[in-house]
Amino acid sequence: MEMRVAAGRWTPLLLLATLLLASNLVSGSHFRYGTMSWRPIDATDTEVGQTILADPILVRHTVAFEFKAAYRRDYEWGKFFREQYRPPNVAGGTQVWKDGGSCYTEDSCSVLGISNPSNYMLFPFIAQGFYVGWEIKLAVGRSYFELNVTGPNANDELSDTRRPCVSPFDTGDKPICLGTDPSGTVNSYPAGYYPVTQIDPTTNRPVPYDATYPNFVNADTVPCEKVDNADPDYCSPWSQTYGFFFGDNDDNGYPTSTDVVLTITDTNFEVTNVGNYLLGTSSFYHTYRKNGVPTKKKEDFTPWTAYFTGGNRLTYTTERLINNHQGRFRLELTVNLNYPGEVIGKQGYVPNNSPVMTALPVLPVPYTGRSEISANGMLATFQVAGFDPDIDIKAYQGSKLESNEKVYYYLGSPRKMGMLLANQVPDMKYPSRWNREDYEAARKECYQRSCAPTGADAAPFVLVGTGTPGKGATRDGSNAIPAGTNLTLGNNFTDLANGFPLFTYEGTCSECANGDRTCTSLRLLVDGFTTETPLNFTCERYKPWDNKLNLAHQPERLYLDRYSGVVQWETGINPRDVDNATYLTDFWNHRDSGDVSNTKYAKRLAAKGTQPSPEQEPLQPGFYNVVFDVRSYSHDPDCHLKVYDAATLGSISPHTGKAFTLPAPGNGGLYTEAQCKAVDDENMIDIAYVSVPLDFLLFLYPPASWCSKSKCRNTQAGITTFRDEGFYGTQNDVNVLSTGSCTICGGGEWNLYDVSAAGLTDKQLNLTDYTVCLQDDDCKYDFDTVAITPAIEADICKRNTPPKWVDQASAGNDDGNTPTPRLADRPTWSTLRVVPSDPTSALASDPFIDGVPIENVYPGLALFLGQRSSEVRFNLTAVDEDDCVEMQILPIGLFRGYTMYNLDTDGVPTASQACSYASSFAGNDGNIGSTCPYNMKLEFIKRIGTTNQFYRTFVWSANNTLPQVQDPRPPNVVVCFIPFDNYQVGIRRCVNIILLSERFLYWIDARAKLTDVFSGTNDAFNTIVEDCNATRIAGSNENRYQNPCHYTPADLTTFYVSPNHTLEFYMTALQDSGNPPIGIYISEGGTMRANGTVGPPEGATFEYLEYDDKSGKTHLRDPAKRRFTWTPKEGQQCKYVLCFIGNNTRELEESIEFTSTFFWTRPFVPIPALLDERCYTIVVADQQLDMQAGSFVDAAAALPSLTSDCGMTFSMWFYPEGTTTMSLATFGYTKPGETDNIVYMLEWDPVTAVVFHDGITVQDLGQYYRLKFSTGQSYIIQTDAEFCVNEWHFLTFTIAPNGNFVLYLDGVETTHYSDDDRDFHVVAVETGSMPVVDGKVEIIGDILNNNPGYTGFLRIGSFDAVQTFNGMIGDVRIYSRVLTAEEIGAKQFVPLTATSEVGLEAYYKFNDGSQADNTLGNSVGQFNKYRALPPDTADSFCNLAGDTYCNNVAADSPAGPSETEMKAKGQLVTDLSGNGNHAAGCGPDACSTTSTMYFVFAPSPITHPCPEETLPTVVHVDGGNPIFVAGTGFARSQWLKCSFSMSDGSIKVIKAVHNTTGNISCVSPGSPDLTVSALEVTNGGVNFFTNFQLPIYMMERVVSFPETGGKVTIKDACDMIGTNLFSMGAWVYPLSQSSSALEDVISLIGMTSNDQTGLLSVRYNGARFVVYEKIGSTVTPPLGESSAAPAHNMGEGSGWHYVMLSGNTDRLVLYMDGESTELTATSISLSTCDLELGTTTTGRRAFFGYVEELSAFSGFLEACDAYQIMWGN
Repeated sequence: MEMRVAAGRWTPLLLLATLLLASNLVSGSHFRYGTMSWRPIDATDTEVGQTILADPILVRHTVAFEFKAAYRRDYEWGKFFREQYRPPNVAGGTQVWKDGGSCYTEDSCSVLGISNPSNYMLFPFIAQGFYVGWEIKLAVGRSYFELNVTGPNANDELSDTRRPCVSPFDTGDKPICLGTDPSGTVNSYPAGYYPVTQIDPTTNRPVPYDATYPNFVNADTVPCEKVDNADPDYCSPWSQTYGFFFGDNDDNGYPTSTDVVLTITDTNFEVTNVGNYLLGTSSFYHTYRKNGVPTKKKEDFTPWTAYFTGGNRLTYTTERLINNHQGRFRLELTVNLNYPGEVIGKQGYVPNNSPVMTALPVLPVPYTGRSEISANGMLATFQVAGFDPDIDIKAYQGSKLESNEKVYYYLGSPRKMGMLLANQVPDMKYPSRWNREDYEAARKECYQRSCAPTGADAAPFVLVGTGTPGKGATRDGSNAIPAGTNLTLGNNFTDLANGFPLFTYEGTCSECANGDRTCTSLRLLVDGFTTETPLNFTCERYKPWDNKLNLAHQPERLYLDRYSGVVQWETGINPRDVDNATYLTDFWNHRDSGDVSNTKYAKRLAAKGTQPSPEQEPLQPGFYNVVFDVRSYSHDPDCHLKVYDAATLGSISPHTGKAFTLPAPGNGGLYTEAQCKAVDDENMIDIAYVSVPLDFLLFLYPPASWCSKSKCRNTQAGITTFRDEGFYGTQNDVNVLSTGSCTICGGGEWNLYDVSAAGLTDKQLNLTDYTVCLQDDDCKYDFDTVAITPAIEADICKRNTPPKWVDQASAGNDDGNTPTPRLADRPTWSTLRVVPSDPTSALASDPFIDGVPIENVYPGLALFLGQRSSEVRFNLTAVDEDDCVEMQILPIGLFRGYTMYNLDTDGVPTASQACSYASSFAGNDGNIGSTCPYNMKLEFIKRIGTTNQFYRTFVWSANNTLPQVQDPRPPNVVVCFIPFDNYQVGIRRCVNIILLSERFLYWIDARAKLTDVFSGTNDAFNTIVEDCNATRIAGSNENRYQNPCHYTPADLTTFYVSPNHTLEFYMTALQDSGNPPIGIYISEGGTMRANGTVGPPEGATFEYLEYDDKSGKTHLRDPAKRRFTWTPKEGQQCKYVLCFIGNNTRELEESIEFTSTFFWTRPFVPIPALLDERCYTIVVADQQLDMQAGSFVDAAAALPSLTSDCGMTFSMWFYPEGTTTMSLATFGYTKPGETDNIVYMLEWDPVTAVVFHDGITVQDLGQYYRLKFSTGQSYIIQTDAEFCVNEWHFLTFTIAPNGNFVLYLDGVETTHYSDDDRDFHVVAVETGSMPVVDGKVEIIGDILNNNPGYTGFLRIGSFDAVQTFNGMIGDVRIYSRVLTAEEIGAKQFVPLTATSEVGLEAYYKFNDGSQADNTLGNSVGQFNKYRALPPDTADSFCNLAGDTYCNNVAADSPAGPSETEMKAKGQLVTDLSGNGNHAAGCGPDACSTTSTMYFVFAPSPITHPCPEETLPTVVHVDGGNPIFVAGTGFARSQWLKCSFSMSDGSIKVIKAVHNTTGNISCVSPGSPDLTVSALEVTNGGVNFFTNFQLPIYMMERVVSFPETGGKVTIKDACDMIGTNLFSMGAWVYPLSQSSSALEDVISLIGMTSNDQTGLLSVRYNGARFVVYEKIGSTVTPPLGESSAAPAHNMGEGSGWHYVMLSGNTDRLVLYMDGESTELTATSISLSTCDLELGTTTTGRRAFFGYVEELSAFSGFLEACDAYQIMWGN
C-alpha cells in the first residue's frame, strides 16, 4: 500500500484547562447519550393513581415513558438551566432538591448574580456505586427561566414563550412594525402585523406562522412589535428550549410538558475520552388528550410526537466533536395508542408498544481500512441493539409471551438530530449562529478582520446574478461595505429577502488559508486570572453555508443496514494517510445515507477487489454524533381504511424532508394494508409506524499497539493514549482483569503526531513507534547486528485486536462458555447481509430454534431455556489474543422492561438494583408488577488459569419456593453483553432467556369443566368455542365436535374411513397462562422417518394452522392447532393406532423422545402437566351394502351399453344370510302401462341334501345352496347345490354375441384345487346357449335401444317384497364385452383400476356411507367417529389437573360402529368406472316399507386384510399349534388362508378359520428346522397375499425356571420307571454363576420301604453337576460330580448340557455331555416317588435356568445308549 500524507489536514487540538464561563459551552459539553421509549400502562402501574386506573378510557390513553440518558459526570450540576439534584430518599423522609443558582426559582438564578458554587455538584469519586439512586431533575424552560408570559412592556406588548416553536428555524421574535413592507410599498397588512421574513434553509421558503401562536391571521403574516429586540415573543425557539414535551396540549391550549427526574444507575469515574459519565433512567406517565378528550393520536394520519431537548452537544475545539459540534440535541419519538383488533369491536386488546433501544454512551471505533477485517466485518463495523416488545394477546392466547415484531433501523433525519448547530465563527465565538443569515454575516465579519492584508482590499465579493464586483472589505475596516448592505458569503440563496443586493465571496482564501489570522479572542477566567485566547479564522475551516454541514448531519461515509442494525463506517486506515487499497469484500449501501437506488434493499457501492478512485481521504479522529431512527409497525387501521388526501395532508415528510410514498394507484386514495406494513419503506407516512430515537457518540481513534511480551521487557512508559499513560494491561478491579503491563507503542491518540511537528520519522507517520519497545535494556533484537525489517517491526509492536466470545461447542450445550446462536441464526459478519430478515433467507427456512419458534427469537440471539421459579445461570466467556489484556464484559442493555447498567458484581442483590417489569397480564399470572425482587447480576470477572480467557457469570435469582405460576419474572427477556478491552469492542451477544413452566396443558374439547374455568376470562378459549356455540343443540352435547370448532377428539376415539375418502380432525391445545409456544407431535404409531422422527401414515399430513383471532392476524403459538388429514388409498386397509403428544415447548421433532407412551397406564399414573398425550385408532375399512327384507339398488343406467355387438359380463360379490330363495340381481324393462318384464334373473336357491338307499332316506345332510340363472322365457342354468350361506361368494355370467352363456360361481377352474388338497374349495362353472336371431343373441341393451319407450331396470338385491335378498353386496362390475375365464380369475380378488379396464361400463364399490346426516359430529361426511367408553362411566378422571383420560357418559359419538348408522335408501351409489352410470338405493316408493338398507363397514374377499398380532408368537417346530391372528379386514371367505415362509424358501399355505372380522385362526405347519416364519393372510387365495407380515418363531420348547424358584412334578414316577433299574435325563442350561449353594435340577423324592423320606438328586454348584442322596434327616456326602459344566457366559463350553443319571442295584452313573462318571452306589430304595424338576421347597435352593427334553426309562442305560438319546435317537 502506498503511504503518504494527505493534503489539507485538520488543525491540532486546542486544549483548555478549565470550563468556560458561558452557559452555551457548559450546556454543550455534558450530553453524551439518550434514548426514549413508551409502553401502555396496566393495573400494576399504581404510581399513575387510582383516578386513572379506575377509568378504562383513561387507562387506554395513558402511556409510561422510559427515558435513558448519559451526561458528563463532573459538570457543574445545579448551576444552569434550572437543574437540581438530590441523594436517594431515606427511610422516614424525602431528600431536599439542591441547586447552585440554576434558576429553578428565579430568586436563586445565577444569571442574576446569586450563583452558589458550594452547591455545584461534580459527583466526585467516593466509592464505586455510591451515586446509584441519586436523582437529577432536568426541568422545562427557556434559557435560564421557565416557559412563561412576561410583560406587558411600555408598549403594552407581551412575550409568550409557553409554546415551543414548531419550526427549528423560527426565532419566535416579532419583526419591528414599519410603515412599508420590504418592497418599499406602503404596508398593506393589518395594523400590528408584518410579512413573514425568516427563511427555512432546507426549503428556501419563509417559515410559516403557526396557527397555534397568538394573534394568528394566516401562515404568511406575523405580528410585529413597536420596539425591536432579539427576545422571543410568541414561541420558544429550538436553540433556547429544554425539557420534555408530550406533544399534546393542556386544557388552556398550551403544550404539556414535564420535568424529567433522572435516577442514576451507573457512574463512570475514568476521566478519559470514553469515560467520565453518569448514566440514568427516568419513568413517567402521561394521558393523551385533544381538546380535553382522551385521544389515541393527534389526527387520523398524525401520531403524537413527544420529544426531549436539553442543551447543546460537545464542542469541536475543546472536545473534538467532528460533526454537530455545539448542536442542539432532540430525542423525538412518535406515540400512537392503537389497539390491534379494536377495529372489530373487541375488548381486552393490549395497545401498541414502541421499540426499545440501547447503546454504550460512547463507543470507541478504531480506524479500519478497506483491506482489514474488524470485529464485526469489513471496515469499521458495529451493531445497534433494539427490539419491539409489542404485546398482542391473541398471538399467544394467554401464554404470557410477548410478541416481538420486526424493527427497522434508519439514520435519523436532521430534524431528529436537533437540526440546529451553533455555527460559531470562529469556533467558541459567541453568540451562536443558528440561522444561515447570521452565519454568513459572521463569516463576512471575520473575513473582513482576518483575510486581507492591512490596508488592502479583500478578495472580491460579487453581486449575485450579475458578476459585478462589490466594494472589497479591508482587515482594518477601511473601505468597508456601506452599512445595510447584505453580504452573504458563499450562499446560493438568490431571493432578495430584505430588498438588498446579495454578494457572494469568490476569492481563494489565500490570505487566511493557514488559519493564522485572528478574528477575535476568548476571555477566560483561570485560577482567578483573566486570560485572552486567540480564535483564528480560515476560509478552509469556515466554508460557505451548506445545509449538509451547517445543519445537523450524520458522520460521513456511515452506512446502516435497516434490517439488522449493523453499521459500516469507512473511516480510512489512520488519521494521516489515504486509503488506496482494494476492497476486501463487497461494499454495500443500504439506502439510509441518501441513496435512492431503485434496488429495493441495497446498492453495491464497490465490488470486492476493486480500487476506488479517487483515493479515500481519512476522517478526522475524535468524537462523532450518530442518531438512529428506529421503527416498528403501528397496527393503525386508519392507515389503510381512510383516504389519504396528499393535497390537504401534505406530501413531504417533516422528519426526512422527502416525499411520502403515496397510495397505490387505482385504490381510491387508500393505502393497501401491505403498504402500511412496509415499515422498511423509509418514506411511508408517519401513521404507519412508531419510531424512537437512539443518540450516542462514536470515538474514532488510531488502533492502539503494544510492545510484545516475548520481545520486550515492557518496563518503560510508551505513548500516551486517550485512556492510558503509556502502559496497558495494568487495570484490575472486580469488573476488569488484566494480564500484565505492556508498553504502548502506537495508536490510541492523534495529537502526538501533529502535521506541523518537525522531524517525524516514518514510523511516527505510520502511527506506530517500535523504537519505544526497543528502549528496554534486554530486548531480544540487537540494533548493531539485526536489521529491523517490517516483519520484525510487526513482531515487536503488535496491533491491538478486539476481544471475542468463546462460544459453546454446540448451541444450547452449557459447557461453561458463552451461549451461542445456532449457525443458521447467526448474522453474517464477513459482509453485511442485504436482507437479514428476508423470509427467503436461511434463517427463515428453519422455523424453530432449539424448541422456540423463530418468530420469538431475535436474529443473532443465543437461546437459553430456563425454568420458572428456578435460578438462571450461565457464563459469559471471552478471549483476547493480544499480549496484554484489560478485559471487561459489560451489559449493554436488558430488554423487555428492565435496565441492566449496574448489575450486582458481588453476588448479593442490593436495593439499588435497577429492576422493574410491568406485566400486561398481571391479573392472570400472579405477577407482582412493577417491582422485581429477584435481581439479575453479573458476578466478578474471573480469569481462566493463566490464559487470556475471562468470564463473568450471569445470575438471575428466583424464589424456588413459589409455584411456577407465581414467579414474577417475565418469561421472555433478552439480555445483551459486549466484551471490551478498553480500546475495542467485540461483537454484541444477546441471549434470549425463555423461562419454561410446567403449566397445565389442556386439550380443548367439549368438556363442561373447561368452559367453567375459561369462559369469560380467557380470550383464547372463547375464540375457539364462539363459533361452536351457534351449532350446539340446546341442552345436549350433539354437534359439539362439528367443524368449525376444531375441538380435539376425546381420548381413545376410533375413526373409520374408507379408501379414497378423507379423514380430518384437529388437535387443539391451550395452556393455562403457560409460557412457551405449544408443540403437537405424533408420538407413536406413525411412520418412522429418516431423521428418527415419527410422521403421519403414508399420504397423510399433519400441519400447524395459523389460528384466526378474528382481527385479520394469524398466529402459530398458543393455542396451538394442528390438522391431521388423510385420504387413504386402496391397499391401506388396516387399523392404525396413533398417539399425539402436546408439549408446552415447541421443539424440533428430532429432539422429542418418542420411545414411551402413556396409553396403557392412564389414568392411574399421573402425567406431567406440561405435556399430554391422546391416542386414537384409525380403521381404514371397505364398505359393503347391507340389505334386508326387500331393498335393492337400482343400477339401470349402464344397461343400454350392454348389446349383442360385443356381449356382456356381470359380476358381483354377495354374502347371503337368508335360508329361503333370494333374488340377487334382476335385469328387465317396463313397457308403458304394463308390469315389469324380467329378462335375466339370478337367484340363490336352497336345497336339502339327502342320501337315498333303495328309495329310503338314509341320512339328511343339511341344507346347501345353488346359483340359478333364468330368463324371461324360463331358460334355466343352475349350479350344483354345494355352497353355503354366511360366507362370501363371487358370481359372474357372460353372454357372447353368438349366444354362448357361461355362469361362474366362486371363480374359475384355475382357482379350484383337487378334492384331496388341504386348500380345497368349491367352484362351479356352467355353460349353455341363449336364443339367437339372425346370428345374434338379443341382450338387454338391444331390447332397450330398439324400444325407446321401454324403461330398463337392474335391481341388485331384492326384486320385490316377495323375492327379497338378505345379506351384503359388494363390488359390482358390469362390462360391455365378454371376459374370458382367465380374466375373471385374475380380477376376482382385485379392486379394479377403472382407467385400465376395457369395456367397463359401471363399477360399484358401495363406499358411499356418510355420517353427514346423523348428527354424530362430522361435517366433512367422509369418515365415521366412535368413542370408547371406560367400564366406569363416572367422571372421576375427567378433571383439569390431568385431562389425558376423559371419557364420560356424555360421549360425543357412539361407542362403536353399528349396522344402522349409514342410511343407503335413496342414497347415491357412485359409479367408479368414470362413465357416470351412478346407481341409487331404492326410495320409499319402490322399497318395501319393512325393508332396510345400510352401508356397513365390513371386509370382503377383495379387501386387503391387515394382521396386527399373533397369539402365540412362538410355536413348536413340529407344527400343529393353533395360531390366533388379530387384525382388521378378515372376510368370511372360503379363500381365507394363512401362509408361512419356510427356512428352505418354500411357502406353506394353510386354510384359516374365520372367527370375527378382527380374528382368525390357523394351525402352524411343521418346519424341518428351527426358523422364524413370516405369516401372511389373504382373503382371496394364494395369489393375493398382502405385504402385512408377522413373525412366527418355530422353535423347540423349554421350561424356564426363575431364580425365585419353580418346579415341575411328575407324580408317581417310581411306578413307571422303578428305583432299582432306572434312567432319567434332560438338556439343562444353567444361568446361575454362584457356587454358594447347590441348586436342585432333577430329583426323585418319595418314601422308602421303611416309611422314611428319601431323596436322590442331581444338583448344580455353579460349575459342575453333583449327585446327592438323603434318607430321613441324614445327608450323605456327595456321591460324585461331573466334569466341568460352565454356566451361561462362563467361557468355552458354557450353555446347554445333557445330564442323565442311570442306576441299577450295582451301579450309579452320571452322564454329562456324553462323558460318564461312576458314582458311589446309592443305598436308597424308594417304594413311591415323584420326579421333580427344580424345587420350591424351603431349605433347598431352586434351579435357575432352562430344561427341555426330559426322558425317563425303567432300565439302566450304558454310555452308548445315553449318547444316542442325548441327540434324539
